[in-house]
Amino acid sequence: MDAAVAGGEVAVGGNEFRSRVFAAVNADRDGPVARRLLQVAADPRPAVRLTALQLLSDLVASCGGEPVAEVASVAMTDADDAVRRAACWLFVASAGVDRAVAALWSVSDAVVRVALAEALWFEVWQRPDEDRWLRMVARMRRDAVPAVRFLGSLATLAVARCPDWSGLEAAIREDLEAAAAALGGEGGRSTRGAGQRWAAVLRRHDRDESAYLWVQRLLRPHEPARVRQAGLEIAAEAMRTWRAAPVRLTPALSAVLNEAPSAVRAAAVEVVCASLTATRLAAEHLVPLLTDPVLAPTAATALGGIGDPRAVPELLRMLRAGAPHPRLAGALAQVAPALSDPTEVVTTVREVLAEHRDPCHEGRPRQFCPAVAAVHAMAAIGPAAAAAVPALTARLRTAVDGGDPTAARLEVIALQAIGPSAKPAVPLLRALMTGHDRDADLATKAVLAITQDRSVADDYLDARPEHLRRCRIAPQLLTWLADHGGLTDRQVHQANHLFTQPGAMQLGAACALWRHSGPAEAPRLLAELPKYLDDDAFGPAAMRVLAAMGHTARPALADLDRLIESRHRVAVYLGDPDAEMRADEQLLHLAVTTRALISDTRR
Repeated sequence: MDAAVAGGEVAVGGNEFRSRVFAAVNADRDGPVARRLLQVAADPRPAVRLTALQLLSDLVASCGGEPVAEVASVAMTDADDAVRRAACWLFVASAGVDRAVAALWSVSDAVVRVALAEALWFEVWQRPDEDRWLRMVARMRRDAVPAVRFLGSLATLAVARCPDWSGLEAAIREDLEAAAAALGGEGGRSTRGAGQRWAAVLRRHDRDESAYLWVQRLLRPHEPARVRQAGLEIAAEAMRTWRAAPVRLTPALSAVLNEAPSAVRAAAVEVVCASLTATRLAAEHLVPLLTDPVLAPTAATALGGIGDPRAVPELLRMLRAGAPHPRLAGALAQVAPALSDPTEVVTTVREVLAEHRDPCHEGRPRQFCPAVAAVHAMAAIGPAAAAAVPALTARLRTAVDGGDPTAARLEVIALQAIGPSAKPAVPLLRALMTGHDRDADLATKAVLAITQDRSVADDYLDARPEHLRRCRIAPQLLTWLADHGGLTDRQVHQANHLFTQPGAMQLGAACALWRHSGPAEAPRLLAELPKYLDDDAFGPAAMRVLAAMGHTARPALADLDRLIESRHRVAVYLGDPDAEMRADEQLLHLAVTTRALISDTRR
């Protein structure tokens, strides 16, 4: 364990040594591993002491108590700033709030005072309704250390029932620069900056107008860099929370984009480019950045994500260079179909696929693989990407011959999108249709799209039960058949059974049933489809069916209006706040489009 702590392995989630330490301490909180960890916290090396204290913080629920609190108390006098910060967080967790508050008033070291205040702020934030905080935060507001006063003012806004917003925010603004320099230092358990903490309070109280006002004030050119960074942090959180934020804040953010290069401008680019709406509004200010070697990738992927063709040269440069960017594939897929002539994109993709023949399973995440981004683009372009069929087929053959068809799933999807021009790939795809897994299902859909042979879908569905409950591709096959000759009675029964299964099956079957039966199905569809509108996974599919129904779907307008008129983002859980924001923006755009199609009297 000593070696694992010294080498830092125990700080990595999922590490074997970390798991063994957790298992040993959970089994015996006073055992030899727990005792040794307390001893390691006094190691002569600062980095080892820091790791040990952080590990003890992770374990405090299992091994907390007086021995741990004593170790933390001693470490609060350490010579290393990061070690003292880690010790403060551990002390609050192990000794309790009352002792931590007493320590806050008794120590003079500014690093320790700020770290204790940060840890106590976390406790306040978790349980703001407890009256015991009122006296503490009132005293924090009178503290000699600006960062402590800053946290005290924020905490007052969080816990007071009728806070004096104007007075408290004036105090927050006065201490903002100093707090921004002191908060979130190494060793603490929070990396949130001063602006992020302020934004969290504004979000909790739903004070969007205050957020917009402060962003505009804090971003003024004469403000110090740390203050402006805090303004950008508030802007980022506001755009993730309120739908109107991009429209309200983009003018102030665009002014920063036009400034001379600086860390503040670079951060503003990140904030703007995280939002599809802000990117559209600031597009003319982002285009000049496409020649900036540092900011060009961010600007290009954002502009590509809204379909702006001016981003294509930089996106293709990134693709050729193998530049790792998580939004490159999506940007190419979004912008490529908007091009009047995608020849250059297809040519570049063929070059990239020839250079990157491996399935990109090793060495880097798939979202950073140039070949993956290239194939995404081909799938988006569709029939116009016919020249890439040989390269896609070669990659598919490599995967099949290697016994790993899963590695070429994207290639199968791209071949399906290209359609009849992908006939050279049909023999390989038919060989994959023999199984009963996802690869076989993808191959079946691809063969159907390429050959336009109805028997592919008929045979697949004939081999499935009439009382069909779950099937990955049956809804898509039924929809295709409804558009190409209609459904048989047995297939109608299959669609009806799928419609009884909530989620993807119901939505897929709804599309097939509408195309087959038309308005006769409207009452049943309108009873179910509106339930999905605010779901980022199923909402788009529901809206596509409603749009196809046209004026028949007018009873759903009220549900669409509730979604469109919401001030707040739809709750989306993707693990990335910016991706969640973009998902809501896409859902809102689709809802507005769907509403217009339903209301169009010409249809």
